Amino acid sequence: MENYTYSLQKYSGRNSRHTCPSCGRPHCFTLYVDANNRPIAEDVGRCEHRNSCGYEKTPKMHFEEHPQSKTDWKPQPQPKREIKTDYIPFQLIQQSEGTNNNLMQYLRKFFHEAEIRQVTANYHLGCTKKGEIIFPQIDRAGMCRTGKVMQYGMDGHRVKGNFDAVDWLHSRYMKKQGRETSSFHLKQCLFGEHLLPKRPKDIVCLTEGEKSAIIASMVFPGFVWVSCGGKQGLTPERCKSLSGRDVIVYADADATEEWQEKTKKLDYCRSISLSDWAKDEALGSKRDIADLILEQRKPIEKPTTIGDVCRWMDELGIPKGRITFNI
Repeated sequence: MENYTYSLQKYSGRNSRHTCPSCGRPHCFTLYVDANNRPIAEDVGRCEHRNSCGYEKTPKMHFEEHPQSKTDWKPQPQPKREIKTDYIPFQLIQQSEGTNNNLMQYLRKFFHEAEIRQVTANYHLGCTKKGEIIFPQIDRAGMCRTGKVMQYGMDGHRVKGNFDAVDWLHSRYMKKQGRETSSFHLKQCLFGEHLLPKRPKDIVCLTEGEKSAIIASMVFPGFVWVSCGGKQGLTPERCKSLSGRDVIVYADADATEEWQEKTKKLDYCRSISLSDWAKDEALGSKRDIADLILEQRKPIEKPTTIGDVCRWMDELGIPKGRITFNI
């Protein structure tokens, strides 16, 4: 079976997208088919809701579960075709760029406004009217492939439990165009990848989450901080832009062993090592390097304002005009 190539069924309308066998949502499940467009089985495919569902069963997994079906299945070999990567207009990133989101509001407790604005400009971070933050994926050529739209609470943690807690900019763009998201050929890249050509000699630090990358970049600006966007994002395909670079990998505490094995596949890096930052973490910890940084960083003390003094005067019953301000 290894000599045959299967592919996800090309979009040809709503009828080519099926009900996901895991989450049950309609028109979101893409089947694996052979060269003759024949599906292998109704549960062999991928759900497009990668974050809220994430279901995928590959042909290899199917035939391992049903070895008897190998004798009945005779697919035709097909050459691998390079699928054209789609992009979203960079204008969308420029229009949304800003610091008015819940995550940045939280980080203002630890960083000065100049630092917040600088990291926003460096990574082209965006925001929505709902206070969500947009982490754009801009490749080495400066082309925007998508943007991860995430909502954070005022405590700096991601809002979970809702299907729209994580969304994609290319999906919103396609919907506004009246087109199906599944027809957009997304090929993800590293968050922060566009910074690599600008700093070719600097050591690259790779994190799991985008939040960790931007926080660490404000504390350790001498390194280039990038993110693969999730535990499953550390793949040779997505990390190709790290070829020839010196890389330090910062896995989340619960992914250290898994990422130790995955880094072995990134042999195109000039050097690559796994940080031991989580060696003192409690068993079962799911913290990341950003949690450690903020834990050790003292909140910025808010300067006393004239408004604060006036409020204190009212509380103490001091008449106005009894105090002179020297500004």
